[in-house]
Amino acid sequence: MIEDKDKIKNILTISALVIFTLIIAYFMARYEVIRRAKREYLEGEKFLSFYKNPELKKQYYDNKLNKKEISPEEYEMLMEDNALKNAYVQYQTVIDLFTPPESKWVKLSRERLKEIEPLYNQWVESLKAEIDKASKEPIKK
Repeated sequence: MIEDKDKIKNILTISALVIFTLIIAYFMARYEVIRRAKREYLEGEKFLSFYKNPELKKQYYDNKLNKKEISPEEYEMLMEDNALKNAYVQYQTVIDLFTPPESKWVKLSRERLKEIEPLYNQWVESLKAEIDKASKEPIKK
C-alpha cells in the first residue's frame, strides 16, 4: 500500500515537472519569436528612414566604412541598394516568420506595409518598365 502511494506521488511529481517544463519552454519560445520580430521591425524602420532621408543612409554607411566594418565594395553596393525594398522585405519577414503570436511588432509591420506597399509596387513597375525598354538583343563585345 505504501509503495503504491509513493509510486503515485512520483508519477504526479514527474508529471508536474514535465508540464512545468513545457510551459516554460512555450513562454521562452514565444519570447524569442517576439524579440526577433522586434529586431526585424526595427531594421525595417531603419531602411524606411533611409528611404525617406537618403542623407541619413549616407551618414550611416559612411560611419560603418570609417570604422572598417564594411569594405569600400560593400559600401558601394549598400549605397546602390534600394532602401524601400529592404524595408518592405523586413516588414514582410516579420509577418511571415514571426506569427503567431500576434505581437505588437507584427501589427506595426502590417500597418507599415499598408503604408509603403503602393510605393513598393510603383518601384517594381518602374523596374519592369526598364526591362521592357531595354534592348532584346544580346550585348556584343
